[in-house]
Amino acid sequence: MEFSLDTSRYARQVILSEVGHLGQQRLKDSKVLVVGAGGLGCPVLLYLAGAGVGTLGIVDDDIVDVSNLHRQILYATADVGDLKVVAAKRRLNQSNPDIDVHTFAMNLNPDNVISLLSEYDIIVDATDNFAAKYLISDACTACDKPMVYASISQFEGQVSVFNFYNPHTQQRGPCFRDLFETPPPPHLTQNCSEAGVLGVIPGLLGCFQANEVLKMILSAGEPLSGKLLSIDCLDNTFRLLKITKKTRILPFQEAIGTTTTPLWRDSYLLSPETLHDWIAADEPFELVDVRDISERHESSLGGSLIPLKDIIKRLEELDTTRPTVFYCKSGARSKAALLAVRTVNEDAALYTLEGGIDRYLVAYPGLLQLISP
Repeated sequence: MEFSLDTSRYARQVILSEVGHLGQQRLKDSKVLVVGAGGLGCPVLLYLAGAGVGTLGIVDDDIVDVSNLHRQILYATADVGDLKVVAAKRRLNQSNPDIDVHTFAMNLNPDNVISLLSEYDIIVDATDNFAAKYLISDACTACDKPMVYASISQFEGQVSVFNFYNPHTQQRGPCFRDLFETPPPPHLTQNCSEAGVLGVIPGLLGCFQANEVLKMILSAGEPLSGKLLSIDCLDNTFRLLKITKKTRILPFQEAIGTTTTPLWRDSYLLSPETLHDWIAADEPFELVDVRDISERHESSLGGSLIPLKDIIKRLEELDTTRPTVFYCKSGARSKAALLAVRTVNEDAALYTLEGGIDRYLVAYPGLLQLISP
């Protein structure tokens, strides 16, 4: 995507050495999904839009209520009664008409969370309940997406970045379940409507979340991966706590939304080397490309083309009596396809190409088109 600098809009941040023209291009090319358009989501969305993040997704099925207005700064009295995602999109496009805002007036659930998250680079958890946070965390783990977390309780708040991939160590950091292995009993948790909240507290925490998103996009500074920033706004106490990675490994579909401790197990991953050997040995397996047709024209490993968005509708085209290997650009969409098929066929031998076609072509340059097995 070619970048044309709007000096009047971004001039103050482009002069930063951590941003510059290249950083502004990265912001424009990035896709961020914000789950929740309430007290946390409003400042996140406003500042990401202001910074020029090119694509923002908003998930929320609630409507604007007058009780929201003291803290949910995207909305005005005239928005009361409107869907939050509609009012938020309207305000964000007024603030920055150059960005794309996609709205999803829905609740996330195990059936839609993977396909929705897989289209975005960074996921912001701006929800106010533990069930949603576990669902988002489990899905981010399955899709290899970073999750920017925050929670508030009256005058206190917490911020962290979960499932962050460190390119230097080539490892992912802790996930939400490393902080809270199992959900607390319902009687020990309260949302803002039950416990109360001063409007500036979610605003402050949301700003920290937006900052973490921008840092990751710009590769600037050090993200809050493996750390929990705890803030008490009554006495201005800031504490930085360490989070240790300790999760056991369980299948995603068994663990999502439960009180067990999941991570998607690695046995579904097929390395480029193994795929290459299978093709060379003419092994009986099915290869499925889940990218869009425009991407297929640029490079292909062959096999049938079933875009991720159509995978459930076209299940009858899959021959799951033999091993099936899904692939995409980097591996995220192929994981989503695998999980979708797994929900309706638990016994099928399903695999996703680790690192996608990008990693395969690094290992085997020049092999842009292979004959479908």
